[in-house]
Amino acid sequence: MVFTKKDYSNHERNGIGMNSLAVAFFDNSKEIETVELDAKFHSEIPLLLEEEKVLRAFQQARDMFIYTNRRFIILDTKGLSGQRVKYKSIPYRHMHAFSFETAGHMDRDAEIYTYCETSQVDMDDKPRSVSQLVTKQSILVKDTDIYEVGKVILDHTIFGTFPAKVEPEVEYL
Repeated sequence: MVFTKKDYSNHERNGIGMNSLAVAFFDNSKEIETVELDAKFHSEIPLLLEEEKVLRAFQQARDMFIYTNRRFIILDTKGLSGQRVKYKSIPYRHMHAFSFETAGHMDRDAEIYTYCETSQVDMDDKPRSVSQLVTKQSILVKDTDIYEVGKVILDHTIFGTFPAKVEPEVEYL
């Protein structure tokens, strides 16, 4: 594995358009193509690890919800100009639960909730605070099967095999 410096500042950001406002108003995310997104987040915006692959991706206005084979990533675009982006990355091994609600009779979207605990430690490695992190994503069910998205999360949280912690090799001169 090779570690390199990542530069998140040199990528194009989109301002608000009418399409973005309509999606933001209805609060639904639509599934987007994963092949181009995978290439973009490996080269243009180096956010993904070398062996990481985008499995499912959704866009809601200017925000994105990305499910990879290692983690769940939320890109939250801030401000009217879209110049600031907040990246939230939740490895599947730290998700302790998830749930989803299917669309009702007059409803056009389903919701997925993920739950994990976050903790802050001080300089002595003593826990200062523990809080519950809950994320919510509304998915337009017209084009997406909510059960397939639930299976992706299930396969990587409960039935997933997590990469083992590998100690670095030491070279002796």
